[in-house]
Amino acid sequence: MNGRRFAGWTVSVICALLAVYPSNRLLAQHVAIGPQVVFGDYREVSADLQYRGAGMGAAATFTWKKLSADVALSKVKYKPSKDGTATQEFDASELDVRLRYYVTGPVSAELGFVNRKADPEFEAQSVGAVTAGARMAYLLGPGVRMNLHGGLMFGPKFSGGGKVSALGALELGLGMTVDALRGRVRFTGDYGFQRLTRKTDDGSGEVNVPIQQSLGRLGVAVVF
Repeated sequence: MNGRRFAGWTVSVICALLAVYPSNRLLAQHVAIGPQVVFGDYREVSADLQYRGAGMGAAATFTWKKLSADVALSKVKYKPSKDGTATQEFDASELDVRLRYYVTGPVSAELGFVNRKADPEFEAQSVGAVTAGARMAYLLGPGVRMNLHGGLMFGPKFSGGGKVSALGALELGLGMTVDALRGRVRFTGDYGFQRLTRKTDDGSGEVNVPIQQSLGRLGVAVVF
């Protein structure tokens, strides 16, 4: 399914949901789902081997009492940056799942996992890891919220092998949501950064081959 058909299908689903669910039911529930446009920057081994790209995605959020969950899917087509040394394109398909439990004040504890698959397989590293950290959420105004989150990535696995030290994989993020149409529609935007200080053995000793990715997402979601 190409990006245009995907966007058209998603808009149709959102319109149907808005027509089916009355406003009082939409406001009473805590589920949001919708499409996203995704922008990425990927770097591997050194800052000279870098890629930039864009693609489509989708995200869903569920909240119940002190528990909440986010699921985000994306597919980005990365192309070599003109000022770098990379020469081949690749696609990166990513699944990101987050579970949170409200602790106190603006703070929630967060646990999840991320899985990113590169195609072609060895043009870039496919990565899977468990994530753990904390999120802080702030109400900036009526219907406007901002969040900050950070944590570590544990047990990362790479398609090309390698390992990461105990504190060598981290992630940071910033997000914002704006409610509209009496809370029935939500505009979203977020930025995430990952850094993994990967090391491999070339036969003569360990070699540093770090991986870094930044993802920006802009979307709209129906709330019900």
